[in-house]
Amino acid sequence: MANSNAASPATTQATVPGLADIQEPLLGNDWYLAPGWLVVMLIVLGLIVYVGYRLWNYHLQQKPLRFTLAELARLDLNSADAPEQITTLLKRLLMTKIPGHPALTYSGSAWQQFLISSLPPKITPTAPLPDLMTLHYQASPSAEDIRLYATFAAFWLQKVNLNRLGASHV
Repeated sequence: MANSNAASPATTQATVPGLADIQEPLLGNDWYLAPGWLVVMLIVLGLIVYVGYRLWNYHLQQKPLRFTLAELARLDLNSADAPEQITTLLKRLLMTKIPGHPALTYSGSAWQQFLISSLPPKITPTAPLPDLMTLHYQASPSAEDIRLYATFAAFWLQKVNLNRLGASHV
């Protein structure tokens, strides 16, 4: 029994040229992102902004330390007042980062003890710290002692954690 609804091959061949292609409506733009991708891009953009903000903050917090290291490198170690200048640089940094720290009033052996004790526990200085009482109050301190103090000061600046110092005095 033949189906009367079935198209015969002759009729389909005759009607194909008369058919029009299916036309789809054009999108508003050619490149449409799904809402999920927009959410992912907003999250990634937020993370980039947050990381950039944290890096910029870190850069600003390290600025006084970089300035102190640069001033220490520019210091004339042959002058008689070089030990006082080194101590002034270190105390200026301490005052900038932790304004009310008790070590700002220290001098002589108390300042020397503070410098040694403020280093992290597992870090040992590369150069010994000369006696600051004799270094500060001698008429003409030895150039070797001044160089050792400058080396220790640079080491201290690189290794000390000023945030930990600030939390310990509060």
